[in-house]
Amino acid sequence: MNKLAIILGAILVLLIVSFFALNSYIYDEKQANPEEIAHDFEPYRATLTGEYVCLPHADTEGPQTMECALGIKTDSGEYYALDFNLMSQTPPNLATGDRFTASGVITPIERLSTDHWRKYDVEGIFSVTDSVQKR
Repeated sequence: MNKLAIILGAILVLLIVSFFALNSYIYDEKQANPEEIAHDFEPYRATLTGEYVCLPHADTEGPQTMECALGIKTDSGEYYALDFNLMSQTPPNLATGDRFTASGVITPIERLSTDHWRKYDVEGIFSVTDSVQKR
């Protein structure tokens, strides 16, 4: 009977140690690597085609203002705030609803240091650097 109690105690200790080791392993695997996160949100060059629109608000609960922050709704349904300040030529004369294509740099929303753009449902800011072509 004494041997049985020792064997059961050893099995119990082994199960508890195994549980904590496995739990620690799973926790470590699910934690994001800060270097990978930073890399995922780096600005990148892109060419976008879409419609010149008023950006939708992220919070649609309660009263809405009539303000219109202009941006682009891409053909895949993503929204980006527009910035024409990096263009070497005069920004284009676009009207809401116009379709256009432009090239530039996308800065993901996670990379922005201000909360100003988080009130809109946008992926980031599209800083247009090259000519804009109306479609």
